[in-house]
Amino acid sequence: MLGAPMSNTPHDSLFKATFSQVEHVEGELRAVLPAGVAARLDFTSLELCPGSFVDEDLAARHTDLLFNARFGGRPALVYLLFEHQSTVDAQMPFRILRYMVKIWDAHLAKYPDAVRLPVILPVVLHHGERGWSAAVAFEELLDVDADLLAEVGPYVPRFRFLLDDLELTTDEAIRARAMSALGRFALWCLKHARRQGFFKHELGGWGQIIREAWRAPHGGAAVQTIFRYVFDVDDQLTVDEIKELLAKSVGPEIEEEIVTLSDRLREEGRIKGELRGRVEGRVEGGLKTHAEVLIKLLTLRFGKLPEAAVARVRGADVAQLDRWTDRVLTAPTLGHVLDAA
Repeated sequence: MLGAPMSNTPHDSLFKATFSQVEHVEGELRAVLPAGVAARLDFTSLELCPGSFVDEDLAARHTDLLFNARFGGRPALVYLLFEHQSTVDAQMPFRILRYMVKIWDAHLAKYPDAVRLPVILPVVLHHGERGWSAAVAFEELLDVDADLLAEVGPYVPRFRFLLDDLELTTDEAIRARAMSALGRFALWCLKHARRQGFFKHELGGWGQIIREAWRAPHGGAAVQTIFRYVFDVDDQLTVDEIKELLAKSVGPEIEEEIVTLSDRLREEGRIKGELRGRVEGRVEGGLKTHAEVLIKLLTLRFGKLPEAAVARVRGADVAQLDRWTDRVLTAPTLGHVLDAA
């Protein structure tokens, strides 16, 4: 499996934290796939594959997840690409083709005796501000008219990707999807991420969904991830306002968790300020201080660190510390910070 540099936006973090889990991605796929395709996909066989196939120069605007599955009784792959730039990628069908070829190359490297390739179902999740306006079929990129395409069609690549355009999906439609509460809540947050001040006024309407997500297995950590995301993308929200919104949305029974989350957000905000003050990968006081600040932030995010992780940070050079620091505030796990390519 290929590795790509991990993008470090809060959108990436929320997308991966939510849809890398089968119970959440299943609902997303059922909402997007045509009924006949969904009926032949064995959702119980979905299994996340490690790695990424996104081109390095596009990692800042594309994030991807790949799943093994059984489709019509045969091995298949489901490729979910999250497109999180504010503008539409006019070359998306070509990007998808490149990524599909990379996936097949990786498959053949793993199974060199294979004579057939697994089907890949490509799905694009888009949350741009104006909706998707570019091609979804590869042949739309070809410089041919309809008559010429009819003639050369058998000799050129022809496929479409499945598009989930959140901007053109109403909040009511997202709320009504047959998927997990966390999945619906995450899609709603991604849809409105660029609307400064929006969450402060609209989160209350999602109280029932938030409570449902909170009470699901591992729901506390999941909802905390959501609210950290909201805090990261909406500069108009303060920690105290997040605390108040969460208390109103979920209820007083989670007061201790609310206090813990608000304390973490305050500390993260303070450390963000420290990190902004570094120059070319250094904070005032030099390399040692940079490493200690990073260790403190890692501990805040992920709890007590293994001794091996602490030793790695303290032994790293400036360039490595800088890469890890760029990831730490959005990475879902310690491994995503220290081990991503």
